[in-house]
Amino acid sequence: MSTCLVSISDQAFFTIVTAALEAYTVHHGDPNAEEESKYLETSGNLWGYRSTSGLGEEVFRIVMADISTAAHRGQGFVIDKEESYDAKSAFVSVYYPELAFLGDYHSHPYTTPKDGIKTELDLERQALYQFSNADFGSVKYQQESGRDYRVGLVATVYEREEGVPRSSKHMDGASCIRFQYQDMTIWIKAYVWAGDDYRRKSDKMVHLVCPNLGFNAS
Repeated sequence: MSTCLVSISDQAFFTIVTAALEAYTVHHGDPNAEEESKYLETSGNLWGYRSTSGLGEEVFRIVMADISTAAHRGQGFVIDKEESYDAKSAFVSVYYPELAFLGDYHSHPYTTPKDGIKTELDLERQALYQFSNADFGSVKYQQESGRDYRVGLVATVYEREEGVPRSSKHMDGASCIRFQYQDMTIWIKAYVWAGDDYRRKSDKMVHLVCPNLGFNAS
């Protein structure tokens, strides 16, 4: 696969990051329940279009992202409902016919010491900001269900009591962006599938663009 760009709009960036932060920091469900209901995963769909850059690169422009409010969330999983995708897809086709389904995003929440992660670098060494095997399985399921799934994003959130300043940077070539917010470190990692083979977990030739953070195409 040749180099391609994944560009995140202002709206999509806002929705993806705030959804991940809300699931991470805010208790969900019954406020009187004894079970911990923070540090949850969350997910949503990505809507946009494909185009070609002036240099001939394939571009996936993520114009909008939604939040799957009906998804079943846990600290190590998130399961969306087929009806949620169907309802949103039908709505987009009427009010935003210029946009197409591109894929989805989900979050990975990590804490210390509960998850055994000591530092941001420890999380990176274990590649916990990347797709898991279950994540790739979800891509396979959606592709085999007939969805034109092309782009997958994962937003990983990690916080420790005393944050250590880390510079914002591209990682994994340029398919991942790391930045900080308060005492949290956040990674946004992109994957692109050029064909229908979910095993082609292609992130080696992906350039993630996020103008909000100062990461542009060049």
